Amino acid sequence: MAAKPIRIAHLQLLPLLSGVQRVTLEELTRLNRSLFEPFVICKEPGPLTEALEKAGIPFFCVPELVREISPLADLRALMRLKRLFREQKFDILHTHSSKTGILGRLAGRLAGVPLVMHTVHGYAFPAARNTFQKLFYFLMEWIGARLTDALVVLNQNDFEIAAKRLGVPLDKLHLIPNGVDPERYSPPSLEVRNKIRLERFGIGKDGVAIGMVGRLWRQKNPECFVKAGIELLKNNPLSIHFFLIGDGEEREKLEGLIKASGNQQAIHILGWRDDADRLLDGLDIFVLPSLWEGMPLAILEAMASSLPVVASNIPGNRDLVEDAENGYLFELNNEKVLVEKLRKLINDPALRNRLGESGRKKVQANYTLNERVKTMESLYLGSPANNKKHHPNL
Repeated sequence: MAAKPIRIAHLQLLPLLSGVQRVTLEELTRLNRSLFEPFVICKEPGPLTEALEKAGIPFFCVPELVREISPLADLRALMRLKRLFREQKFDILHTHSSKTGILGRLAGRLAGVPLVMHTVHGYAFPAARNTFQKLFYFLMEWIGARLTDALVVLNQNDFEIAAKRLGVPLDKLHLIPNGVDPERYSPPSLEVRNKIRLERFGIGKDGVAIGMVGRLWRQKNPECFVKAGIELLKNNPLSIHFFLIGDGEEREKLEGLIKASGNQQAIHILGWRDDADRLLDGLDIFVLPSLWEGMPLAILEAMASSLPVVASNIPGNRDLVEDAENGYLFELNNEKVLVEKLRKLINDPALRNRLGESGRKKVQANYTLNERVKTMESLYLGSPANNKKHHPNL
């Protein structure tokens, strides 16, 4: 008798295609469909659900899910999720993000889902704005950890936080870094590069294009990128352009900064783009000044595209970027050092090429999507409950 596929539901909040959602999408589209039946749950329709439809992956929308803390809406979301989990009889629930992860894991426990998992995309409490916020975030993560059968972290620092500060048993803790497809993200020919720059960026082959990809919100710290751009453009005779690929709640503020500086022709906010992989091929330098990260997909994609990366010196980023080997690190919000590193790369094309090539080799050796998916499949299959239910001969 053929074994039934394992029903896996990934719970997200927003239906965007930023890093967290793309990790889920890339993984689920590559799972072995003879072994697994994937589903996604999110707040509402959007780019993520459109991509899921194209991939033939069913999804459910739970409009009660909200980002803000709202006792009434959160209770409604909890009850709705609990009912959905019971109706669908999922074998595995895999949650993402902090608040959605808490609600989802609690609902999964109440609904009797056999295996409840969570991926930490960077712990937020070390970067909290004040002591109360830090303690609250820590408490939520501590509670969430006790509702979890398997906790996936993306970098060594978060592994140590989970084990030593949150008390997660080592047999429930799994360090599985993100991965990308180095065939999809690869350096273009000079002809393709120049064509992308002209057609999509509106700049010539001799200009320097510096880019950042990500949601425009506090975590990604796009204001630091814009301020560094404004500083670099002061009295600079070179043709330098800055591109923000993404959107979010800080866009209006950033547009105000750009307008006040008079640099609207050199600092561009492109919004969400479905051709972000091609836009990387038109860049010379990639920047990510985040306040916290798990393991940013954006950096991996840039490295696979042979771009030198300048990133904030935080866990996740520094797992990938080695100073003066494949890019540069700078301390949080230190725009002066960011400007210095960018100026060095702007003025030295040979250095950009050397660091970019080194970054691509690192991705090919350690961070491929195929290897990550194999590891996740092994983790999903490794549950004693799943082995017994779906693979009785094991």
